[in-house]
Amino acid sequence: MLVIIGPSASGKSSVARELHRRRVLRVHPTWTTRPRRQEERPGCLEHRFVGDVAFDRRCAQGFFVETVTWLGGAHRYGLPRLPAPSPGLVDAVILRAPFVEAFARRVGDPLVYQIEDTAERARQRLVSRGCGAAELAARLDDHQRERLVGRRIAHRVFVNDRSLAVLVEAVAAALREDLTDHSIERGGLAS
Repeated sequence: MLVIIGPSASGKSSVARELHRRRVLRVHPTWTTRPRRQEERPGCLEHRFVGDVAFDRRCAQGFFVETVTWLGGAHRYGLPRLPAPSPGLVDAVILRAPFVEAFARRVGDPLVYQIEDTAERARQRLVSRGCGAAELAARLDDHQRERLVGRRIAHRVFVNDRSLAVLVEAVAAALREDLTDHSIERGGLAS
């Protein structure tokens, strides 16, 4: 199981989408009550968007293995039970760094990759997405903390400072290496 983490607007979803398109990853979406962004089409790879009533109903049914709130309780996220592994694909989820420990208690010791970028480039991406002032401030306030927490728990850290193609190739190469290396240790092995 691969967990992709990183601060808001660092490129996590873009990397996951491309590796899914290349049939490297099978991404398991989280469910969320946050509004869908302009670029997130219905049935998008990383999230299922639902209202509070539907989310509460799923909680009551025991659908989620874990639920969390984010940004001061503004949004809720839930991770559904994971299906059996798929041969030939790496199963992956996109999480926030503070939630990796709880996830690992449920599924074992996952491989953790952090995607990160500078706060300024993340701000530019968030603004281009139409992020409101309050949400923008909350996400940027959290940027440095999330980056540092992620660096402590990630097996590898990838800096999104080149093209998406270069970043995806670096992640794909690391996956090939790590899937054959059983001596992986945490602590931000930089790529």
